[in-house]
Amino acid sequence: MIRNRFAPPVPVAIVAWMCVAGAFGADEPEVVGQHEDNIYQLTFSPDGRWLATASGDDTAVLWDFQTRKPHVTLTHDGPVYSVVFAPDGKRLVTGCGDGHVTVWSVPDGRQLAAIKQHEDAVYIVAFSPDGKRLASGGGNGGGGDTVCRIWNTEDWTILHRLEGHTMPVYGVAFSPDGRRMASASRDKTVRLWRLDDGTSRVLEGHTSDVYRNGFSPDGRWLATASQDATVRVWDMASGTCRATLPGRRDPMYGAVFSPDGGLLAAVGDDCRLRIWQVPQFTPVFEQRMAREALFALTFSNDGKQILMGGEDTRIYLHLLQNDQ
Repeated sequence: MIRNRFAPPVPVAIVAWMCVAGAFGADEPEVVGQHEDNIYQLTFSPDGRWLATASGDDTAVLWDFQTRKPHVTLTHDGPVYSVVFAPDGKRLVTGCGDGHVTVWSVPDGRQLAAIKQHEDAVYIVAFSPDGKRLASGGGNGGGGDTVCRIWNTEDWTILHRLEGHTMPVYGVAFSPDGRRMASASRDKTVRLWRLDDGTSRVLEGHTSDVYRNGFSPDGRWLATASQDATVRVWDMASGTCRATLPGRRDPMYGAVFSPDGGLLAAVGDDCRLRIWQVPQFTPVFEQRMAREALFALTFSNDGKQILMGGEDTRIYLHLLQNDQ
């Protein structure tokens, strides 16, 4: 049975775990927080003080990362699939299952705006590097509203509607120079959009749903995680697939580059964290981290920690370096 990470959870088989010890760590992860339902996204504020999490329990939570305590709980009228900080750290935006994009002030959690432009769930939101634009994408089980929106973040009006995907959009990400936006969809494709004219190039190769996606800090690579049990790395100069990084037989849900661009990390349905070294994309670490599927991960701003979350509702912290 094909599993969709945005569908109700189903049991996950327990598999034996293996790790590659060394500088990437081999200790059991630390549990630093918990929601009451699936965790769909985690992200740090630009100054590293705050961690924000999006959950199927109809909340996003702003955590004080130093104390590991929840600071503000942001209540919604549906599951929260995405959360992102503005580059200046003063605002937080969430994407909700009820179709709303909601803007919150940081750190007090005051609601600044709640706009419903999407006809279906909003699965992903992302700020441009300069903070002047926001991208959002979504849909429903049968496709629904699959149009990506580009928002003006001063007045929250729509600048562009990017049409092309035929099934829900699960991932959007701006290139580091802000000129392009990549979107990932259940239609098995990744689209690379030029934001000056709204045209797109289709990156084909995945054989099932494509979930989250992210650029390397230098803009050279785009990583995409898929239901087909692979992470693909795309060369942005040529638009070709540079590497296909297999998991086991289980879907891969999230893939992110480290802040310095030297590592690529991914999580998926088999509860494991995998790390590859860039640019060779050689595997350097693999370890089981959770009891159930992991849907999301993020690096800390200094690149020394990875935070993960998923179906078992816990937030896990993995240290990349030993104290030796």
